Amino acid sequence: MTAANPSAEIRIDQQRIAGGEFYTKLLLALDAGDAPDVIHVGGDRLGELADAGYIAPLDDYLAEWPDWEQYPEPVRAGVTYKGSVWAIPYGLDTRFLYYRRDIFERVGLPRDWTPANVGALLEAARAVKAESPETIPYALYAGTAGDSGTASHGFVPTLFAHGGALQDASGTWIGDAPAIGEALAYYERAWRTDQLVPQEVLTTTKPWTAMREKLGTGELALLFEGGWVYGGWAENDPAGTAENVGYLLYPTSEGGPSFTIGGPGTTWYVSAASERKELAWAYIAAFNNAETVARLNLEDPHPVARTDAAALPEFRENRFLVDATRSLDAARFLPPDANWGKVVGAIQQATGRVATGEASPEEAAERYLEDLRRAVGDENVATG
Repeated sequence: MTAANPSAEIRIDQQRIAGGEFYTKLLLALDAGDAPDVIHVGGDRLGELADAGYIAPLDDYLAEWPDWEQYPEPVRAGVTYKGSVWAIPYGLDTRFLYYRRDIFERVGLPRDWTPANVGALLEAARAVKAESPETIPYALYAGTAGDSGTASHGFVPTLFAHGGALQDASGTWIGDAPAIGEALAYYERAWRTDQLVPQEVLTTTKPWTAMREKLGTGELALLFEGGWVYGGWAENDPAGTAENVGYLLYPTSEGGPSFTIGGPGTTWYVSAASERKELAWAYIAAFNNAETVARLNLEDPHPVARTDAAALPEFRENRFLVDATRSLDAARFLPPDANWGKVVGAIQQATGRVATGEASPEEAAERYLEDLRRAVGDENVATG
């Protein structure tokens, strides 16, 4: 990039602060017209940033960028909103159903476990509870403490497993459907009937930190979590992780094709207020070459956005990264909608009510519809 633009000056403002704090500072800078030309922030903010007019669509640049052909259709769709592409991903988010082979073997379950359906998760967790009472059987995020993970790692996969969807074909949020009640009934069985999930998931700050650690150390049997956490376990205990941490796609209620929840991860944007959009795009295009994308995701394990990056020999030597990238073929991406954060709030309330016993699944489903209507507007909610 600098060879083609010798007078260009690149200044990188790397801020070592929490993601939420960084995003707040970024919004203030965007409001003040003092934002950088290139923005590096989560793809889950895409719809909000686009609707606010803070980022520029990239379609014209992509039409002239041959590398865009290396990005598979599900990846492109994950950064497309209202008919335009707004961001370039490099390390994608995917999730796995992690389980401890050593715990499963100890309680009489197969080490190479393949759940026949989503109900088999509860069956396995019940076996762990009965035969290994010192072990946490299952971590299923619920309520506000789980933050966005309550949705992406808890309710949404359970909803999809029961044949549900978040939005209809027109992009309207679905507020009333049988799968919503079925997903909340699953929560009731896990939390109340069988008491398989520890209360700290509801009551502690950032419960995912403890749950990830406990899965890695063999204190937790079953967890649906981000693909990115595997790298930490493998770094701390390479042999033990390879031997004892199994990972699977998420099963459905009827035993149909398993799936995962995908997301664009942290992505690159061009500021709509930039007076140097061509240079901003040139920087993004230069950064996102196949070798750089591959090396970044080797250092911080994520599935890669570019097909040719995944084909590099060093990347292909890492079995988990190959499997994680392959999982994108079965990924259902979270919607890049500006209202997604509000929907997450409604999901947190519904799952929290069931987990605490405040409401039955039927009551929680009714209140979910009410919360959703208040959050995004009646006109944006579909009912059956």
